[in-house]
Amino acid sequence: MTPSLFAEKFIEDVYPRVGAKTKAVLGRAAVSLALAEGVPQDYKAPTGNGKDISWDALVGPLEEVYRAALRFRFGQKMDDSAFQREFRRAFEFGCVRMADIWESSGRDQAKFVAELLRGAQNTELQMPVNLVDAGGGKRKMLTVVDREVKVKLLNEVEPWSMNGPETKNGLLIISGQPGSGKSQLALDLLAQLARQGVSFLFFDLKGELEEASADDKEKAENRKKFFDLTGAQYLRLIDAPLPVNPLYAGKSGPETANIASRIASLVRAFGPQMGQNQEDELRSAYQALRRPDFPSLVQQLEDDESEGVAVSVLRKLVELNIFATADKARPFEEWISRSNIIDLKPLDNDTRVLVVAFVLNFFIERLNKNLSVRKGIQPLQMVLFVDEAHNILPKDGKAKLLEKLAREGRSWGFPLWLASQDADKFLSNGVDFADLASAGVHFSPQTLKPKEQKEILGSTVSKMLDKGDAVLRLGGKTTTGGTRQFWRDGGN
Repeated sequence: MTPSLFAEKFIEDVYPRVGAKTKAVLGRAAVSLALAEGVPQDYKAPTGNGKDISWDALVGPLEEVYRAALRFRFGQKMDDSAFQREFRRAFEFGCVRMADIWESSGRDQAKFVAELLRGAQNTELQMPVNLVDAGGGKRKMLTVVDREVKVKLLNEVEPWSMNGPETKNGLLIISGQPGSGKSQLALDLLAQLARQGVSFLFFDLKGELEEASADDKEKAENRKKFFDLTGAQYLRLIDAPLPVNPLYAGKSGPETANIASRIASLVRAFGPQMGQNQEDELRSAYQALRRPDFPSLVQQLEDDESEGVAVSVLRKLVELNIFATADKARPFEEWISRSNIIDLKPLDNDTRVLVVAFVLNFFIERLNKNLSVRKGIQPLQMVLFVDEAHNILPKDGKAKLLEKLAREGRSWGFPLWLASQDADKFLSNGVDFADLASAGVHFSPQTLKPKEQKEILGSTVSKMLDKGDAVLRLGGKTTTGGTRQFWRDGGN
């Protein structure tokens, strides 16, 4: 293989200084780093004008491993020519990334190796990374992607940078009537994330990824393709519980009291006709629990002879076996160490909304640690994507979960994406999500009044759009064109 002059010089200069036995060892490390992080789709390997590196020395017995990893990233089988081309792209990009790490480590051998090891722990090909915790058991960690991530929204428009220099908040909104192409765009965007090593949590409120019927072979093939590509875990509620418990106690009585107040307020925000007295009873019951979970909370309310909406709403979560109990729950960080799809279609609408609210509240309350910007790049951990989001947009000024995540989530590594059938639902109770969003894709502008079009789209659109076409509002500009569609583009 013929490397670029840059790659040749970097490996020649650095391999003896970091204790690599041969140049090939450092070369393989570069390829592995690139495969773990993901090579940007628009990256072009520079001209190979350096000295040849022995293919056998560089690849050796790992060829089948590299083929499997590249096939995963590439999304399809590759002939020898395509394999060698993609391997060289990974090699060159890996050398660029290692050179960045070398310089940021002050060319210090120990710091450089430590940074590579940290990267090996925090990046993955959508496969779990096992680390030993203080208790001697194994625990999976969240992936941290600290390079620029771009996703293509319209076919003829430059990709949108979610976390690059001078970008806003990573908030994406999508709207469109049934059959417009909205769902296929959503799946393609998730696939694009997976190809770049970014995981996601997709709240599927209408069963977009439920199993296809026996006579719908096209949907079955697309569904299989999606899960093969993303490696996402699929969970259909009622069929199985979420393996986590979103309730928790504080380290002290006052801290638990504060948590209890917020949980009680959250339930009241989405509990129909729940009054102040019931909120107070719920708060008191929560404070009495040493290890709160939903069964123990309902039991405490019943022991306190509480009645009303709060008890019935929470009892339904227990009867439907929605969340794990405290003694069986997995840590949140372990559960979201890979992509997850929660199919909420079997639930009634009020229960769906409350489940989403409890999960998002946990992100806000427990995972809200700012990740430092590095070279203008905001690190990412997981995209939180809520379908049919109008059901959980701020209600009467209460429980502004989505607003808080929209404004602050990306700084914690959890940018928010929202989809809804009706674009005007993003103009919600004093919070203009359309204006707040970094990017907006709208398939059905004809459902909006001219004034709403200007507010949401940035301009008016008079013509009817073909299926799969949409209006994109990005960077202060409004563009119309064909959107990405998973059935056709497959996240490539």
